[in-house]
Amino acid sequence: MRLIAQHSPGFDPARPWTDGEVELQVESRLFRHVVARRRSPHTDREHGFTRLLCPAWVNVVAFTRQGELLLVEQFRHGIGASTLEVIGGVAEPGEAPSDAGLRELLEETGFRPDRWISLGSCLPNPAIQDNRCHFFLGLDCDPVAPLDLDPSEELRVWAAPWPEAEAMLREGRIEHALVQVALLRMFLWEGWPELRARLEAQPS
Repeated sequence: MRLIAQHSPGFDPARPWTDGEVELQVESRLFRHVVARRRSPHTDREHGFTRLLCPAWVNVVAFTRQGELLLVEQFRHGIGASTLEVIGGVAEPGEAPSDAGLRELLEETGFRPDRWISLGSCLPNPAIQDNRCHFFLGLDCDPVAPLDLDPSEELRVWAAPWPEAEAMLREGRIEHALVQVALLRMFLWEGWPELRARLEAQPS
């Protein structure tokens, strides 16, 4: 990389700001909304920042033994419309992300994988959030149980041949940003070329 410009001479973005008062705004199961006062190590000025303190999230790209991508369709209240997504959810307190992903896959689809692969993680929005979203790939998934949904969850489970799922992604019918990142992480996985060839060879 080549440095183009920076805030001031001696500026180092890795230097931590000094913590001040933290005022709780809202607390829920999904996040704690706080306003944190922090002092810049470069200017010595204090500013207030909105922070969402969130648990770890998980997203699971799961393929059935027949090579179909499992997708869930549900109404999302943030946008007031339905979306198509891979399996996802929140890790419970003390729950490892891998265990959370397996649990969410079983609860939302009733499927369990033969192979389970970590695809890494990302920071969903480090400007305001403190959590990570962890991505997993489940292969050769078989149905083993009925759906086990939370009281507020209402969804459909779809199984899409990969060419159809890829077309939906290209056409913008799969819009959730973290779902797109989960699929991107799969594309970057070293085993993707072999898996893609296998998926495209499946009868439609």
